[in-house]
Formats: sequence, C-alpha cells, structure tokens
Amino acid sequence: MEEIKERTRKPEWRTTIEIIEKVDMVLFNRILRRLIYFLYKADVKEIAELIQELEPSHTATDYSNRMYSNVPNPKKGSAALREFVERVFLIADLNIADDEISRQINCWLAQERSRFLTIAAEKIYIPLVEIRDVLDRYANIPSAECNLSPDEFISIRVSLIRRFFSSNLYFINVAKHYIKVIDFHRILERIIGPARGNGKLGGKSSGLILAQSILEKEMEKNADLKNIRFARSWYITSDTIMDFIHYNALEEMITLKYMETEEIRAGYSYLQQLFKHAFFPPEIVNQLEILLDQIGEKPIIVRSSSLLEDSFEAAFSGKYKSLFLANSGTKKERLVALKDAIAEIYSSTFGPDPIEYRKERGLLDFQEEMGILIQEVVGNQIGKYFTPTFAGVAFSNNEFRWSPRIQREDGMVRLVGGLGTRAVDRVGDDYPYLASPGKPGLKVNVKNDDIVKYSQKKIDVLNLETNEFETLDCDHFLKEFGDQIPGIEKIISIYKDGDLRTPVGMFLGESNGESLITFQNLTDYSPFFKQIHLILQILQQALNAPVDVEFASDGNHLYILQCRPQIMARRVEEKQTPTHVEPKKIVFQATKYITTGYISNIGHIVYVDPFAYNHLQTLEQMKRVATVVSKLNKRLPRRSFILIGPGRWGSRGDIKLGVQVTYSDINNTSMLVELAYSKGGYIPELSFGTHFFQDLVESDIKYLPIYPDEENNLFNKELFDESPNLLEKILPEEKDMRDVVKVIAASESADGQAFSVIMDSDSEKAIGFIS
Repeated sequence: MEEIKERTRKPEWRTTIEIIEKVDMVLFNRILRRLIYFLYKADVKEIAELIQELEPSHTATDYSNRMYSNVPNPKKGSAALREFVERVFLIADLNIADDEISRQINCWLAQERSRFLTIAAEKIYIPLVEIRDVLDRYANIPSAECNLSPDEFISIRVSLIRRFFSSNLYFINVAKHYIKVIDFHRILERIIGPARGNGKLGGKSSGLILAQSILEKEMEKNADLKNIRFARSWYITSDTIMDFIHYNALEEMITLKYMETEEIRAGYSYLQQLFKHAFFPPEIVNQLEILLDQIGEKPIIVRSSSLLEDSFEAAFSGKYKSLFLANSGTKKERLVALKDAIAEIYSSTFGPDPIEYRKERGLLDFQEEMGILIQEVVGNQIGKYFTPTFAGVAFSNNEFRWSPRIQREDGMVRLVGGLGTRAVDRVGDDYPYLASPGKPGLKVNVKNDDIVKYSQKKIDVLNLETNEFETLDCDHFLKEFGDQIPGIEKIISIYKDGDLRTPVGMFLGESNGESLITFQNLTDYSPFFKQIHLILQILQQALNAPVDVEFASDGNHLYILQCRPQIMARRVEEKQTPTHVEPKKIVFQATKYITTGYISNIGHIVYVDPFAYNHLQTLEQMKRVATVVSKLNKRLPRRSFILIGPGRWGSRGDIKLGVQVTYSDINNTSMLVELAYSKGGYIPELSFGTHFFQDLVESDIKYLPIYPDEENNLFNKELFDESPNLLEKILPEEKDMRDVVKVIAASESADGQAFSVIMDSDSEKAIGFIS
C-alpha cells in the first residue's frame, strides 16, 4: 500500500469523532464500523487493502498452514488496532469530501435516537408492556428525525415478526417485505395479553395481518381493488391461555394430549364445562372490558388462532372453534358472553380432533398455545337480524373441476348468502354456489331445474333480540327483508312458472315467485369474480404458495377475513380405468365429479347401508352408527379400508342425511364414498372447500360421490348383501348394528385378494373393483 501523508488541516468531522471518543467509547466504535462499511460500499480500494492486512496470512510464516488452519487467528495488539483506526480515518479524509463525511456522521448520530428500538426488538422474550412502551416512543419520533438505515429497519422488522407472529423462516422471509415497523404500533393498540407475557398472535391472526399488508400495498396502484376492506380486529396473545390455566389450577390439562383419543373424547364435554366455569385473571378481564367499549354493541366473531394453526406446515381446518356473538345487552352481559366464548375456544385446544391431528403429523410434543382473533362481523342490521349480503371461501387451486375447460389455476369459490358458515361447514340439507373465478361462466348447474334444485335453501344469521345464531328459510327471509339488504339484486333470482329472472326495480315481497339465491348477477355482471381472482393471484405470488381466503360482503365492500396457505392434494400417478372387469368383481362405478386418484391393496370396506340407516327410529341409534364407524376406524389397519355410506359424511344439520362423524372418526380410512340414492334424499354435496374436505385432501383420503340411480353409475349392493359381515367378529359388542353397518373383506368376496379403485378425472370415470 502506498504511503499516505496526513494533511496538516484537521477537518471538522475529525473533531467530532475525537469528542465522541472521549465521552462514549461504545458510540465511537459503532461510528467507526459504519465508516468502514461506508468506505467499502464507496469502492475505496485502500480500505479493502487495509482490512486484508488483518487476515492471518499476512502474519503467518507459512501461508498454506495458516489460511484454513484449525487454530485461533492471532490477536492484534492494542497499538496495532490504534494504528488501524487512524489509517481508517486517514483513508476517509483522502478519498471522501469533508462535507460528505460530516453528513454521514450526522446521519449516523441521528440514527442513534432510534437505537433503543433495535435493542428492544432483539430481545426475543421482551414482555408485552415493554415492547408497547418502546413502540409508543418510536411512533412519537418525528419522521424527519428517524434515520434508521435500511439494514436496521429490516433487522427490526424481522425481530418483531419473530416476536409476535412466527419463527418460521419462510413466513419471515415474506413478511419482512410487507409489514412495516409502524404497523406493529397500530397492531399493539389492539392486543390483549399479560403485561409481562411474551406470547404470539397465532397462525390465523398472523396470516390475516400479512395478507392485509400485501393487499394494501397493491391497492395503492390497482384500481380494481378499491372496494376491498378488512374487518376491525383485536388479538389475544397465545400465552393468555397459560395464565388462564395456571390461574384456575388446570395444569393437568396440558398432559391430556398423551391419553388415548377415546379417553379424551369421553371426558371432553366435562372439560369444556370446566373451562366455561373457570375465571379469567383480573388484568385480562380489564382489557376485555376496554375492548367491548371500543367495539360497542356490534356483532363479533371470536376465532381460534393457535400457534400451529393456518401455517405452511398444517392447516388445522375446522379443528378449533369460531363462535359468533350478537354482542348486545348490558356491558356485563356482553362481557360474560365474550369470556364464555373465549373459554370454549380454549377448551377446544384439548379436544380429540386437534390432538389426533397433531399425533398424525408429529406435532404432539409441541407446546400448543391458543391465541384468539376477535373480529367485527361484516354485514348490516336487517330487521332484528344481522347478516352480510354474502360470504364465502376462495382457493387459488381448483382440485374438484366440473368441466375439462377449467384449469387447476382457475381457482374455486364457495359462495352463500348470509353468514359464511354454510360455505366452510358441511351441512346436511343445503348447497353453496360453486364457481371458478378464472372461468365464472362455466357453471356447475346450467339448466333451470338444476339451478333451482341445487340452490341455497337456508341462510345463517344473527338474531340481535335473542342473541342467538339462527338458520332461517331463504325464501321467507328474502320476501320479508330482501328490499332492506344492500346488493341483494346481485345474488337472487325469482323463480316463477319455470323461469328464472332478476328482480330489478321491484320489492321482493311483492313478487309471487320463489326467491332463490343463485348469484346470477354476481356471476354475469359484477366485478366480484375478477376481484377475487386477482386477490388470489396477488397473495399466491407474494407467498409463493396457493392460498385459501375467507371473505364477506356488506353489499358495498368486499372484506377479507382470513388467509392461509392452501393445503394441496398430493400428485398421484394417473391411470386409465380398466374396460374389462368381470361384472361380479365390480364394487362401484361413477361418472360424475371425479378427481384423479388410485388406491390398491385395500383389505376391507366398511359399508353403512343407506336404507337400513334411513329406517333407524331414534337419534341415539343414528349416533351409534357414528360410534361404530369410529371404533372400526381405530381397529382396522390404517389406510387399508374404504368407508361407504349415505349422503354426506360429517355434515351438520339433519342427521338422517349423513353419518355425523368428525375427523378423528374417519382419519385412518383410505377413501370416503358417498351414495346418492334419490329414494332416501341422499344427495352428496360438492364439498371441496369445506373444512371437512380440506381434512381429506391434507390426509390424502380419496373422495368419491356415486349416483346409483343415474345412467352409467353403479353400486353393487348384492356384493355387500351376500358377502360375510365381519362386524361381529371385529366388534362383538356392536353385533346388534350388523344390519346397518357391514364390514366385508376382499379375501372373502368373489374369490378376490384386495380391493382397488381407479379414478380418472380426464375421462370422468371411476371404478372400484376386486383385484
């Protein structure tokens, strides 16, 4: 390196540095480090040469022995380091203008005003009260005086994301580009939790906040998103449940997860009541009272937001509770109702379904904590009721295409009038509206008769007078209140004399026809499908993963309520259905709503006889069928059997229309088949998008509806009538149910060895046969 001669004049910035060195050595070293990085970025070659002198190769006698040795590098002496410092300043003096160096030093000193935020954010377990004070202090610094470097801003964002949202590196890598530091100040204004706690907001809250940040950035430049809104939300931290448990001496609940699922199920109703009669710590009650003051008497939904929920690794679709509250009455009454709802959601953490789900995915030993997301319900007061105009759920990828012209990336939407519960839950006696936002013109039902038959018949609403969640008849509700519902013309049609027409310029109550929710105008004339498709594309691109989005409309604006990664079906080998199978070896054939799939080496079929089930006289007998299925699910080898039954497995509503099972009752099956005999009114619903169907997709359980009364569909009932029923052998205590539940083995049916199923979506054919 050429010899450098120091100038006789001392620049002003050197005087500043010398003063800092005398009064604050820590600050002096930080300024020095920043100056080195500044010179390096400015391509000053002398600084690179100076730094290289610190490499061990410059002092080692043998370069090859020192460069990659497994011994410590030599430590420089104090005099050598002092010389190094002086040479850094000298290099800066000779290569950078004095005013530029002064400007940089002044900027670095200004950044020190915000250094407290950097220090606080780096504390992984900083208490809620401390980080709240720190962000309040940061928010009060004038923007002109806040000169944090871009690197520091990113570092603080990452630390805050890790503190409040997730330690998942994939999530952090996306979120750090969208969620700003000042956003956390606004979020903290609506966070409830122990003052000295360090809990997170949970998966559902984190996913929603990230989606909002992504979409708000896009809304600034895209006019197509101008009417998108987000429901006002509040967040209870995940560690609040632990304070609740300790406050009520319920610590033994934490170990329940290691019990057998049947034991957990047996005691769950009592556990739920135990939580409902427990007490909340006073500091949490005080914060809930403030929350109710902020919300006022507006309906709310209290939603689970556990640490594991809605993540890239696991969805937990429908495993935990979401509860609607009318939130009316005195403040004391509203507080009691809110605490009761939170306690019920807390108890669902220890329910049989989520614990079974965690066992399957190796998540049982994780210390699950339950955050809570509280949102204002989107909608309007209609008479004594409160409801959105419509709501639903949308998916980036369509795994259940009803037309070969629909591509996977065209997506899927499930729409319902009223509250969105009927879109995400399986109901036994109703239908949502299905559409593909990429190709909304390709409808599931085209003929008027089919549109009427498969239209929504019931609507979910909140009754503000009784504080109850209610299900009403659509036609009666629309005739009485339809003209009060904003945007109602987008979703309904009037059916009269075989014709469907839109009620333009007329009161529904004056119409003589039947009011049906068909979403005709929303599909043909509204920008809704263009918007929802755009939203799905934006979120998928930002997250680099397909998404699952819940939404609702008040008739004027579209509100985004939830966003999580979409659970994808596993890619399977495509096989063509065989054309030459002996008739006696065919178990079933189907030609409607086929997804691609293939299973083999199936030893048993569990068959619930639709006609025998339909003749059961009592609710207890029908529930007993679900119990028998649940026992067989545990007794038969995992993924070695198929479940076949009437109507809709796992639906809520009329139990006669389907066996009411939950995830842990059917999670070991390889396939779920639904029989649609017109005689019994057993009509399967295209359940893609429901929490129940998401469980099947995530667990790689194949699904198939069969319509035996339709052409080219077949169900070999004789095979089940003639084959030996193994129920009594497997479950002797349930032998009196043998006429309703049958278990047949391939080895004892038509001289076969195993059952196989091939489903080909391209040809729209599926066949189950004895191989």
